[in-house]
Amino acid sequence: MKPQEFNEIKTQRLILKPFVATFDFANKLFEIISGNREFFKYMPWADVKQAEQEFDFLRGAEKAWKNKTKSDYAMYLSSNNEFVGCCSFFNINWDDNTGEIGYWLNPKYAKQGLMSEAVSAITQEYMAKGFERIIIHANPDNIASCKTAEKCQYKREGIMRNFTFNPSLGKREDIVLYAKIKEK
Repeated sequence: MKPQEFNEIKTQRLILKPFVATFDFANKLFEIISGNREFFKYMPWADVKQAEQEFDFLRGAEKAWKNKTKSDYAMYLSSNNEFVGCCSFFNINWDDNTGEIGYWLNPKYAKQGLMSEAVSAITQEYMAKGFERIIIHANPDNIASCKTAEKCQYKREGIMRNFTFNPSLGKREDIVLYAKIKEK
């Protein structure tokens, strides 16, 4: 499959659009993540020490979007344009028609079904582009992340034991592998 353009996605309650690298937005991301360390313990990549690291992430996200190698979506409520989280499509293999979804949500918006809505929309968008297998990795202790994958009808394929080192927890950890395969 040839690389295709990424698009803004709209759902009933959300607008998913590419990140824009600004210092104001980098500060907002840093404020959310640094203010919720317990929430982000399962996401070692989120262990940022300063807002400049977030700005670098945003610049990288813009570049990856343009190069069609990763689509990081900033999630906004359609009702008031409030930023609520991030949902990404990455580890894209255009030759093999596979990719991975990762996500995080500002804890103040948890338990409202917003992440399931975003994951379902991104899954539908990329399956329509021709992707045949999309995976989600989740820490088995991250119940909310596992529930999101299951609610979006991803099948649990197994546990990858001792899969990754999480510096936030100071140990290696298991990861649950979920996958959704395009119906033929």
